[in-house]
Amino acid sequence: MDHVVWDWNGTLLADVHVVVDATAASLAAVGVDAELDLQRYRSTFRRPLRTFYEEIVGRRVDDAEWARVNAAFGEHYLGREPALPLADGALDALERFAGAGFGQSVLSMLGHDALHATLGRRGLHDWFVRVDGDHHHDGRSKAAALAEHLDVLGLDPARVVLVGDTLDDAAATAAVGSACVLVAEHSTHHAADLRAVAPAVDTLPEAVEHVLALRRSASSSS
Repeated sequence: MDHVVWDWNGTLLADVHVVVDATAASLAAVGVDAELDLQRYRSTFRRPLRTFYEEIVGRRVDDAEWARVNAAFGEHYLGREPALPLADGALDALERFAGAGFGQSVLSMLGHDALHATLGRRGLHDWFVRVDGDHHHDGRSKAAALAEHLDVLGLDPARVVLVGDTLDDAAATAAVGSACVLVAEHSTHHAADLRAVAPAVDTLPEAVEHVLALRRSASSSS
């Protein structure tokens, strides 16, 4: 095991509370005054996102409303994103993996240009051999994006571990044959839901220890 693929939102970036606030703002844009806190968000969140919104709204969300939802979410989130902190231990995690000889890259379903902008604001590009956001904007799965990401890098999926925070991250690694560890601290899911599908820990420092243990285990069995 010699390469770490990082998710961004909710993994390296501590943004879940802003995501919840932005979701509440986007619901207000279609006339829904929802009492939405992190607990309810985690209990309701699912993909596709439109289904998630319809469950909260309690009815179908039409195309015009969906456009307003997305515009309101983007305005609220992007207005607060530049001030968001990295998750606790993020820089130390990057340093420890680099020191251990891992290659590192980022794969996010955030828009590609927006992803590069947010990394650039934080001076992080030099840590990564490749940064891929959503190039296609066509609703494709993260599994397809991960397969493409690894193919471009010429990596054997079996030698890769993805550090993420969602059920989608676990499904993507299962589809391509990579390992993963999920971090619950800033996830949009409850920790118990993450642990039901993949190894999951509470914090990034714990994720680092998990990955290093995976490498030691792989080395001892080879």
